[in-house]
Order: sequence, then C-alpha cells, then structure tokens
Amino acid sequence: MRNRLLGGTALVAAGMLAAPAVQAEDPIQLGVGGFMEQYFGYASSDIDDRDHFDQKSDSEIIFSGSTTLDNGIQFGVNVQLEGNTSGDTIDESYAFIEGDFGRVLLGSENTAGYLMSVAAPNVGIGINTGDQIDWVPIVNEASYFRGTLGSTFVENNAVNDVNRLTYFTPRFSGLQGGISYTPDAAEDDNTQPSENAAFHDGIDVGLNFTENFGGFDVAAYGRYGIASNDATGGDDPTIFSTGLELGFAGFTVGGSYAQQEDAGRNEGQAFDIGAAYGTGPWAVSVTYFQGEADGDTASNGDEEISTVEVAASYALGPGIKVIGSVGYNEFDDDSDGTDDSNDGYWVVSGIQLSF
Repeated sequence: MRNRLLGGTALVAAGMLAAPAVQAEDPIQLGVGGFMEQYFGYASSDIDDRDHFDQKSDSEIIFSGSTTLDNGIQFGVNVQLEGNTSGDTIDESYAFIEGDFGRVLLGSENTAGYLMSVAAPNVGIGINTGDQIDWVPIVNEASYFRGTLGSTFVENNAVNDVNRLTYFTPRFSGLQGGISYTPDAAEDDNTQPSENAAFHDGIDVGLNFTENFGGFDVAAYGRYGIASNDATGGDDPTIFSTGLELGFAGFTVGGSYAQQEDAGRNEGQAFDIGAAYGTGPWAVSVTYFQGEADGDTASNGDEEISTVEVAASYALGPGIKVIGSVGYNEFDDDSDGTDDSNDGYWVVSGIQLSF
C-alpha cells in the first residue's frame, strides 16, 4: 500500500514536469512576512530559584514568493528564518507547485497530516506545543516538541521539518486529502538514507473538512502515519490524531487527540479541549491540555503534563494584538530514577505582531 500511495504522488509531480514548457509573465520575487511575540510576566514553580519576573520573545521572518505560468500552474518558494533560537536557524525551507491538480511541496516542511490539523481554540501564549514550559520548565526524557508529551500537533517519532515530498488534493465540497513521504529523519542533511535506520520511508496520510452551514462553522480532520524501523529489535512507529472545531455566533469549541505507538520513549497519548468567544476586537478562551509519554525502560519511565490556561486578547489594529494569560502547569515525572516533577503558574501579558 505504501508504494502505491507514493507512486501516485510521484506520477502527479512527474506529469507536471513533463508538460510542455510555458513561460511566466514575471520571475519569482520574494516578499517578507512573519511574526513577532514579546511577553512580560511572572512565574512561580517548584524548581529552586524560579519564582521571578521575566521577558520572553519569539519571532520568525518568512521569505516567500511565487509566479504563475501562462497555463495557470504556480511555482513558489518559502524560507523561514528563526529570530529567537540557539538551534535550527532556518526552520522550514521548501518549494511548491500548485494548480487545478492540487498542491505539491518539496523540501523541509511538516507532514500533510500535521498541516491539516485542528485543535482546541486558544488566544493566549498557547499550551499545545506552546510556551508554558518557558515559564514553568520541565526536565523531560521523551520529546516534548512534536511529541505526545507536549502536543497533539505531532509528527511520527517527533521527526519534524525534515526533507519531504507532500501532495494535497484540491478541496471538494469541503474535503481535502494529503499525503507525505519522508525518506529519513535527517534534517538539513543531503546524505543518502540508510535502510538500517530507526526511521525511514515514512508515510503520512491526512483528511480534513471545513465548511459553513448557515453561519455554523465546522472544521475536522484525521490522519495516520507509519514509518519503517530496521534498527535491531525495532518496531515500525505509527501515529494517529484527530480533531474537531465548531463555531457559531462568536463562540468556538473544539478539541483534539493524538496517539503514538512503537516509538520507544516517545510512545503515548495527548488531548486538548477548549472554548473561546470573540466579539469585535475582543476574544477570550479557556483551554486544557494533557500529554503523556509512557516510556520504554526503567530509566525512561512515565511522564505526564496537565495544563490549563485562561486568556484574553484585544486587536489594536491589523496584525497587532495585546494578550493576557493566566495558567497552571503540572508535570509528573517517573523517569531516570529521579523525581523531576514540577508544578507552577504564570501571569503573562504581551503583544503579538504579524506582518
């Protein structure tokens, strides 16, 4: 099945590239966009010397551009520069091809299932792969980012932003499908994949639905992923997630669930649920998230996070929001023979700018 799905996606791309050459009116010209978030607040936690005021930042500059050929096929690029990082300076970096046939992505980007995800509404700092561990830190063995310990926005075995081939169908009556092929788990690395690796030949399939019925908004999705693991004693990791969001007259309710299997210390499950209300420039939300990693050995035991956030936001103008967030985070740790559990709360305000 995996080879048939991959073959279908490859045929779409091959068909486009084999078509007669058609010139574009204009060459690709890059534009600049992105976001910047600046926060100031107070947090208190069980870890020594962590009761303090602090200022925290997150920003990203996005360079993107496209051109459309005379036959209607669009070619474009997207490169994302992290503004506050000590690790991966360039985040996603990919090319895309789009037309009546759908959309093809080539390069470093999340999987189709991840990009089609839906979760609980939140207008604060965010607690589903959010910023709460910046304010109430954890000492974790399992992957928090893109894993079920920290999010329902997951990637199989937390393999994130690596080089992939992805195809999205056109949307029909609210429905859209997508599929990604991931050769290996190496990011920013053009070496040839190994068939003996712990993660290779990953397939991720997603389906989402968005529609409005007389003022009633519905958004839903489901996805499944599997990859090969040919390391000694390894099992093929699988991932499943689903989500639903409903909106009417300014109210939005929603939630999501994710499950990871056969991924060692990253095995586990997560869910979130929440509600929001917006009127004019104002919005408020309350969101709950719980994530677990089951662990695979005595030294990598169970870990669990429970977080609740109450937040409000006010739009000062296009792309300018002021937010306030109050939250509580509880982390229970059973790994590596030590107790790294940590509970705490935060009270934070800040500005969110998009451009």
